[in-house]
Amino acid sequence: MKIRTLFIFTLIFFSISSIIAYAVYCSGSMNQIAEKQYEKLYSDIAANEGKNISEYVKSLSSSASVVASDENIANYDLNSSSERSAAAEAAKTYIGSQTGIIRIVVLNKSGEASLSAEENRVHYKMFDKDMLDRMVQGEAYISTVLDTNNRESSYELVAPYMLSDRTVMVYFSSAYLDSIIKAGSFPTNGRVVLVDGLNHIVDTAYVGTLEDISSRTGYIQYNTIGSAITNSSFLNTSRPFEMGRNSQIAYTVKAPGCGWYVAAMAEADKAYGYSSVASSNVVGLVVGLSVLFIVVYVIAIVIITKPLAKIEATLVKINRGDHDSRIDVSNKNEYGEIASSFNYLIDNLVVSERRYRTIVEMSDDIVFEWNMKTNNVTFSNNFNKKFSYRPPSDHFTDSFFIKGRVHPEDNERYRKDLTKLEKGEEFKDNTYRWKNVYGDYIWMAMKTSTIRDNDGNIIKIIGVLSDVDRAKKGEMQLIQRASYDALTGVYNRETIENVINEEIQKVASGNDGFAILFVDIDDFKIYNDQYSHATGDQVLKFVTDSIGEITGDFGFTGRYGGDEFIVCIRNCSTNIPENVARDILAKLKAGFDCDMDAHLSVSVSIGVYVVSSAEKTVEEIISIADDAMYRIKKNGKSSFGIVSDQQN
Repeated sequence: MKIRTLFIFTLIFFSISSIIAYAVYCSGSMNQIAEKQYEKLYSDIAANEGKNISEYVKSLSSSASVVASDENIANYDLNSSSERSAAAEAAKTYIGSQTGIIRIVVLNKSGEASLSAEENRVHYKMFDKDMLDRMVQGEAYISTVLDTNNRESSYELVAPYMLSDRTVMVYFSSAYLDSIIKAGSFPTNGRVVLVDGLNHIVDTAYVGTLEDISSRTGYIQYNTIGSAITNSSFLNTSRPFEMGRNSQIAYTVKAPGCGWYVAAMAEADKAYGYSSVASSNVVGLVVGLSVLFIVVYVIAIVIITKPLAKIEATLVKINRGDHDSRIDVSNKNEYGEIASSFNYLIDNLVVSERRYRTIVEMSDDIVFEWNMKTNNVTFSNNFNKKFSYRPPSDHFTDSFFIKGRVHPEDNERYRKDLTKLEKGEEFKDNTYRWKNVYGDYIWMAMKTSTIRDNDGNIIKIIGVLSDVDRAKKGEMQLIQRASYDALTGVYNRETIENVINEEIQKVASGNDGFAILFVDIDDFKIYNDQYSHATGDQVLKFVTDSIGEITGDFGFTGRYGGDEFIVCIRNCSTNIPENVARDILAKLKAGFDCDMDAHLSVSVSIGVYVVSSAEKTVEEIISIADDAMYRIKKNGKSSFGIVSDQQN
């Protein structure tokens, strides 16, 4: 079949196929665009509501801290009725429409109410001891109000403030949060659901706990929200909870800076309102343009392929040995330019070959040729400037490739690669260290090209050896810098996570367990504020140097961020983590003399997690050690707490 005919048939086939494929693609693409735009609508609503909730929680926490700082409330004797009465009077001064506070309750350590002052007495659901223990300073929570049948009918908001011997519970009106929920509604029957840090839900249709509502028939959307809260990979994604024509989706986000979650409920089929009409119009336009393109392309093929016959005839003559044959140049169009360029290429073939040899000799790169038929290897003359080896013959067994001194660390890899090269596998950029004329190992990159005959047999291997020593060593230095913290000189966060992951793999292979110490400097801000940021840097260096002296060669340290450090202790059966933690506390407490002519003692809180299996990820291990450290912070600081796989 002639090329022209082949081109035309190929064009028609692919054009028709493309029209059909594009029609299908266009319809699907329009729906995808509609889905993305719709998803952006409810995801933006969820994100905006999350920001509003975060700001509102902060304001409630701030109001609670003001109430808790009142001397009459914070310091009265819990067992004195007279002082309790005075505290109640003081609490009533904070209740009112301007503050939004409707009730103030003071709980003792057992969670029992010692004092209660409120604007309007209602029957509200008390928090049990477990919920009180899970409450976090600086957060706010949903408190449900019970009706006469003891059912959860409405809600209030409560912001706890924990003192040493009591917890001040400040309750707020739900009016503002109701307005946030209403603002989250959007014009496609969607709505917003709010969940606090204790899994209490506020919805236009429900007030209560996530656990209660998830167990009820017909409330599967709350199961979807619950799975997103417990599995962070489901956050910020559209997850269906009802399939079919009237499919329903939930998009759950975490409010920034607080423990609340916001879920946007939407009807998925609302996304396709306009996409079907738009896709039909686009498909029609594409079909029309495709037909026009086919007509134009057929005409162009006829014009373009006509001069190819002359080029074909000339190439046949040259291939038969008639090197004086040239393409007849009679046109000044693109074909004429191609013909002129080809004729010029033939005229300068010999000159080009000479030029190539000259360039090779002037280049710093070493060019070599390995003739597979004779098994001889030859190098360009500049080889002698780089290496001192002089082969007794050109045979491959005497060549630099066999006799040259390769760095011991690269030798095994080099020998394997050389075997592959003999079999015809080309090298794109294989680097090895060879000893040069000065006796130093330098990095050289080898690139090759294999020349074969018509039967596919290897005739020659042409290659280049390039000196990449400076670039390679510079790259290694950059990698070194990228792995360590610039201030303290210990591993940075990414490196410490990678090294811990290696330790996990060793445990999986049967090695002894290891321990992770999450070290956090207590009240680090004081060093910066009372002395200087330079002193703060000295404290960080003192901590890493001290830990390094203690752990020696059985552990390593990394700066996890700010004033937080991760210490890994290998072979826990020999290197007891508790002893290491005690040594760190003692050495840091001894302190050092800073540049401000002051002797500074450093206190840290340490969470220790002993890892004896490879079941947990790096993130989970660090999180467990962090939680252990946080408990030390919460219970007085300057100590350590230990957790093991058996406890966790």
